[in-house]
Amino acid sequence: MFRSKSFGSVPSTLIKVAALSLLDAVAIFFAVLLAWEGSWLLVGLIAGGLFGLNILAFSRRLYPFRYLAPGLFFMILMVVLPLVYTVYISFTNYATGNILSKDQVIGLLTTRYYLPPDAPTFTFRAFGEGGTLYALYLWGPAGEYVLFPDGRLDAPSLHRLEDLDGDGRPDLVDGKPALSTPELTRFVSTLQNLAVPFGEGVLRLSTLSTFRLYAPQYRYDPATDTLVDLRTGKVYRAQGGNFVAPDGEKLDPGWVTFVGFANYLRFLRDPLYHRAFVRVFGWTVTWAILTVTLSFALGLGLAILLNDRHLRLRKFYRSLLIVPYAIPAFISILIWRGFFNVEVGLFNQVLTQYFGVRVPWLTDPFWARFACILTNVWLTYPYMMLVSLGALQSIPEEMYEAAKVDGATGWQRFSRITFPLLLISVAPLLIGSFAFTFNNFTLIWLLTRGEPVVEIGSRAGATDILLSYAYKLSFQGGRGAEYNMTAALAVVIFIIVALISGISFTRTKALEEVSRGL
Repeated sequence: MFRSKSFGSVPSTLIKVAALSLLDAVAIFFAVLLAWEGSWLLVGLIAGGLFGLNILAFSRRLYPFRYLAPGLFFMILMVVLPLVYTVYISFTNYATGNILSKDQVIGLLTTRYYLPPDAPTFTFRAFGEGGTLYALYLWGPAGEYVLFPDGRLDAPSLHRLEDLDGDGRPDLVDGKPALSTPELTRFVSTLQNLAVPFGEGVLRLSTLSTFRLYAPQYRYDPATDTLVDLRTGKVYRAQGGNFVAPDGEKLDPGWVTFVGFANYLRFLRDPLYHRAFVRVFGWTVTWAILTVTLSFALGLGLAILLNDRHLRLRKFYRSLLIVPYAIPAFISILIWRGFFNVEVGLFNQVLTQYFGVRVPWLTDPFWARFACILTNVWLTYPYMMLVSLGALQSIPEEMYEAAKVDGATGWQRFSRITFPLLLISVAPLLIGSFAFTFNNFTLIWLLTRGEPVVEIGSRAGATDILLSYAYKLSFQGGRGAEYNMTAALAVVIFIIVALISGISFTRTKALEEVSRGL
């Protein structure tokens, strides 16, 4: 069969071209829709992705990248873009009250209305039949009108009005009878949503029998970028993402604007954030170091015992010791939370019965932190035991036999042979475990929720780590969601973990030199 020099067989090339053409057409369709909405960033991403996909499909030189492209795509989508967006948010004032764009804020404020004392009043009568609202007949000093539920306002002369009782007011509008008050109450929500432009204001429902003319409260001047309160005459100028009056009064909502390093500086200057950040950071580092150190020490000790070939029932012990690793972590954490219950928990029941002691496990800062470390050591020591056991079994027995011949003691064999060679394999895993523990939100949140409270007015509790503190800033703040501060804190966490991991991985190279000298 004839084969193309570049693309392979003709049928496969035609199928490829047809499939890509269909995909390109769909992508271009959505790109046009997004461009119509003004989402140029998404348009650029679609265009770039489409261009790259077509190049990969037809370029033989880039053939190996076809296998890397899916991984790279999801890495960019799931890692790079969220990271870039988080960094961007950290340099803005994006938070509760400052989420909209400036144009949206101006549109929202200029459509706010107030009721002037001398506002004209329109009495109305509703008409309809069959459980539907057809129209309203309005009359007052400013004239008479027929108002429809869709907001259309017509002159009475355009409709057939019939006054059956001679009171000067219509009893039928286009053949539809008047609704009684109980029938009208079914349409209150529809009437409340009406805002009918009328002159310089809008007609809105005032009572169940009247409409009144509401006047706009604010007027925007694009030449001076100011907002004028038509009711008081006060002038508000655009400043820092809000319209602000000379006396400092701020109008809500505000808009998203670039603030530079202001969010980061608040962690250094604002006492409320500064004290909380320093306390939380110190505990986070302590918690990660102690957990990794203790779980590694316990896991290594058990691994050395289980590595002894003369130990009876060691397979049974090994199976028993990995039980905490086999149980889902969130179930274990909730069980431990029950154990630590101050009133009815297992630990306090035993301590009270045999020693007459009641420990405030989750209500005292020290004991709450102790509980977090103890629970995490329980959850992580099986992992350390397994990796240490695997590393121990990879150390040649000849090295131990040679050391025994040279008269080395058990401690010397451990410190000069076992531990250095063990760290070559285990050190990267310890670094990864430290990074995981540093951000172990699940355990902290399920066990203590960051509590107990240590400072009135601060969102950071005694057991909060940086990630749980960031969560509280986002979703549990008394002043609303501070996404900008959360993003800044997330960037700080990323930098800290990246630096610690980078330095640690650099240091592990020294272990290779140690192994060469053995």
